[in-house]
Amino acid sequence: MRWTESEIEILKKYYDYEGGNLSTFIRKSSNALRIKAYRLGLRKLEYRKKIILSPTENQIILGGLLGDLCCRMRIFTKNAFLQGGHCKEQKEYLLWKLNSLKSLSFKTRINKRKAILFDSKSYPCLNIYYNLFYKNNKKIVNLSILNKLYNLGLAVWYMDDGCYKKKDKSCNIHTNGFTYSENLLIKNWFEKKWCIKPKIYSIKKPKDYPGKVWYFLNFNVKETIKLINLIKNHIHPSMNYKIGVLN
Repeated sequence: MRWTESEIEILKKYYDYEGGNLSTFIRKSSNALRIKAYRLGLRKLEYRKKIILSPTENQIILGGLLGDLCCRMRIFTKNAFLQGGHCKEQKEYLLWKLNSLKSLSFKTRINKRKAILFDSKSYPCLNIYYNLFYKNNKKIVNLSILNKLYNLGLAVWYMDDGCYKKKDKSCNIHTNGFTYSENLLIKNWFEKKWCIKPKIYSIKKPKDYPGKVWYFLNFNVKETIKLINLIKNHIHPSMNYKIGVLN
């Protein structure tokens, strides 16, 4: 059976002998995939199995996954990949983040709103993050995750989801993707590990989202100073506005 251009593009993008369901997705046998890949000059990417992420890369991924980063599993592969994006105003921060993840390869694209989106290739070393952060395809947070986080990871989390309010010199971390019980867990973790005492606040939009409640952490002036002192040495210069510093 002849190969279509779209099938060839999928093969080029996702080919790996470890690919699992790729043959089912393209509707061709595993042998047909191997023959076509050989003719196209594609090879099994053994190096991906040997990648060991550095402590810096680990912290950036952990902090990012608590923030804007996603870890996903395609239906035709058995290894996870990272996905995320930032607005064009945060381009420098995005590039720093990707350049810091030196062991991984990324592709970037720009959507209609001029936001910069990125995807990594699939890697066995990312499976641990997928299994750690996702339950029934929903991102979660628990103590096992939080206790792996250090200053750099905390800084990435804050740069992703934090905001600084110049008027009252306080800050928030938008933990609205997590449940109240998860927010309570995060609050207690801050208190126990860092001696920082945030408060949990809620947001409701009954007209647009009846019955829906979102939560976020607020740090008063005193607690904001503590938090900023923890992370300021890891804040990218382009994100200094999030700790009250104007470039």
